Amino acid sequence: MFSADTLGTLLLSLATGFPDRAKNLVQTSDELTDDERGQLWAPLAASDDPAVQARGLGDVIRQGGSNDFFANECYRASFYLGGGVEQLRSDPLFGYFSSHRAGRVLDKWAHYFPIYSRHFAPYRGRPIRVLEIGIYRGGSLDMWRWYFGDQVTLVGIDIDDDARAAADPRHTVLIGDQTDADFLRRVAEEHGPFDIVIDDGGHEMQQQIVTAETLFPLVREGGILLVEDTHTSYWDSYQGGRDREGTFMEWAKKRMDDVNGFHQPAPIDPVWTGQLDAVHCYDSVVVFDKKTRFAPFAEQVGHAEFLGYPRSAAGMFSELLATRDAARNERDQLRTQLQNSDERDEEIRLLRAELAELRPSKEHTDSRLRQARAELDSTRESLRRLRRGTGSRWRGQG
Repeated sequence: MFSADTLGTLLLSLATGFPDRAKNLVQTSDELTDDERGQLWAPLAASDDPAVQARGLGDVIRQGGSNDFFANECYRASFYLGGGVEQLRSDPLFGYFSSHRAGRVLDKWAHYFPIYSRHFAPYRGRPIRVLEIGIYRGGSLDMWRWYFGDQVTLVGIDIDDDARAAADPRHTVLIGDQTDADFLRRVAEEHGPFDIVIDDGGHEMQQQIVTAETLFPLVREGGILLVEDTHTSYWDSYQGGRDREGTFMEWAKKRMDDVNGFHQPAPIDPVWTGQLDAVHCYDSVVVFDKKTRFAPFAEQVGHAEFLGYPRSAAGMFSELLATRDAARNERDQLRTQLQNSDERDEEIRLLRAELAELRPSKEHTDSRLRQARAELDSTRESLRRLRRGTGSRWRGQG
């Protein structure tokens, strides 16, 4: 496969409008096997759009499993060459991230920002408490303070002592292991209850599961738990794999079953059914909403009954009412049709009466017309006689 320098040159060629140079690199590079050359050539030949070409290269590299960093760089180039920036232009957190060119290090996947904004926006400007696990050098804590406002209380957890030294002194940073449930409970007791918990820690299966099971029950009513980088559930290097038992995503799928616990015969879990209001699954992010739920039930409205009928009886009652209403509607339609028929009959009667009144007048007119025709015929006959007599006199004189 390419070296990092060669891949950088190839992507730069696409970005600057020299696709032939990129194709030449693929055709002539000694770093590629014949199979790799054929696979990388295909997306370059399939489209003239550099964003599509870069994404296609990323797909080939990702599917080959050779270098996640190389695939990331291809997708990154595709994002900036295509419409990715336009999609996120209005997102305030992406704006902060994009303009953050100095200060503490901030490392995020670009598609996380719309997820943050969707779930965090209702908390902006409020005196909330936020716990973030895995702060690295404190850059994300700075971002959260900017986003939520000065009313926010921020607490960070990290396993590295250097994280506390690098973070803004306004933020409380605690050093501990997120797989230590007792440690997490102490943090919640001393600094909570938290409205938002963000798990951006070690991303190991046990770390994510222990953190969720320990802290979600301690989140404030109406709060959320957001777990990042859940794609590690599919990575061999993190003991992950699709449908592999023991991964965080398999654990999260069971929570979706718990949300629907009222529709199963098993006892209700007081936390994962009673207090888990929703599970939102995104690419690499899972969000858990906490809200104490009432037991769900179905109810029919549209009639005067409220309590006293079992639902089956209420259903039969509703069907009878519907049948009655349909019959009434049909009756009213027939009445309307009969009324319209009566109106038409009356109109016909009036027209007949008017016609009867016009008949004498018609007979008188016909009589006058016959008399006029007789007079016209008489006049014509007189004219013919006159013409014949006049013609005879002229012939006699000649």
